[in-house]
Amino acid sequence: MSYQLSAGQFLNKLAWYPPAETKIPLTALSLALFSLKDDFEEALGNYPGVKHCVLANSGRALLALVLETLKKKDGGGRNEVLIPGYTCYSVAASVVRAGLTIRAYDVNPTTLCPDIDSLNAAITDDSLAIIVQHLFGLPSPINDLKGIAKKKDIYVIEDAAQALGGTLNGIPLGTLGDFGFYSFGRGKPLPVGSGGALIGKHEDLISELELNKRKAGLTPLLKTAMVQLFSWPMLYWLPELLPLGLGETVFDPRFEISAMPDVMKSVAKRALPALEGLNRHRNKVATIYREAFDNSFLIQVSKEANPVYTRFPVLAGPEKVNNELKRSGVRRMYPNAIADEEIIRPYLSPKQINTPGASTIATNLITLPTHMGINVNLAKEIAQKVKAAYR
Repeated sequence: MSYQLSAGQFLNKLAWYPPAETKIPLTALSLALFSLKDDFEEALGNYPGVKHCVLANSGRALLALVLETLKKKDGGGRNEVLIPGYTCYSVAASVVRAGLTIRAYDVNPTTLCPDIDSLNAAITDDSLAIIVQHLFGLPSPINDLKGIAKKKDIYVIEDAAQALGGTLNGIPLGTLGDFGFYSFGRGKPLPVGSGGALIGKHEDLISELELNKRKAGLTPLLKTAMVQLFSWPMLYWLPELLPLGLGETVFDPRFEISAMPDVMKSVAKRALPALEGLNRHRNKVATIYREAFDNSFLIQVSKEANPVYTRFPVLAGPEKVNNELKRSGVRRMYPNAIADEEIIRPYLSPKQINTPGASTIATNLITLPTHMGINVNLAKEIAQKVKAAYR
């Protein structure tokens, strides 16, 4: 018995947990090559209840394309896109790829939702679109934002990259704005490894999107298979220690734009039925974390929201994430607010406003893992480690 206990402790010390979900059903991978005509567009559209969607190699590709289309429709008169002051750098890169200017609005640190006063201050006659995000799958109430946008004839685009399966007042996230986009990359609600989808109320505009001919898709399929293998806790230390850029937040507007390969569409369609189970597990783990922390740590979530929790955000403090927490899957997210990131500054509007809330989030936010590799006992252990490290 003592030998079994020591072996368990030894394995636990070797374990290195990913920060977000990587697992999909093995059958989705093993059978993908045998059925390349799966209609993932229809299956995905049925999930949030929309009639039409477009698939591409990534969510950021679709965001860039729809912004470029809106710019053409507008005649080039308006050239600014409002984005959250704290968001993935890929959002900023998509705006630049579309030939538009970034203007960041502030984010409330206690909710991760738009600061409406800041948003109002950021809007000008040059504003073409507003991007609102559901960060970590936590729904952002956007009715007030939509009202503001309607008065100014500004498009509202939902960044639901981390929110597939979440709802607000029973309405699927991604369907609340004029357009919404999802991502199927590693760590997303449906972590196929690559791909993205765009849905929206303006089907005429969506139909205008032009995508390059899709590639065979064997390379992303192989990458996805390798992720499935190396995300096992006994092996995840290897990709973490190698210079692969895992978890890095990179601003690069030169990304590829192409259609989603048929083989990855097949993988995604076969993995889609697992989404509800993944989201239920993530919410179960999130409940453990919520019960472990006091309100000073927690992000407030409205009662009308049904989050996805791709990760569990905590306002812990500015201290560095130690190695023990890192091995448990705890991470920081985007290192700087958009307006504070040196590489992005040249693409900001000259009228850029201050975003102190976004800067506060960048300084103090850490995320806890919620994926299928985290059970109840491990979640409790991670919460205790975080509280001990950030007293």
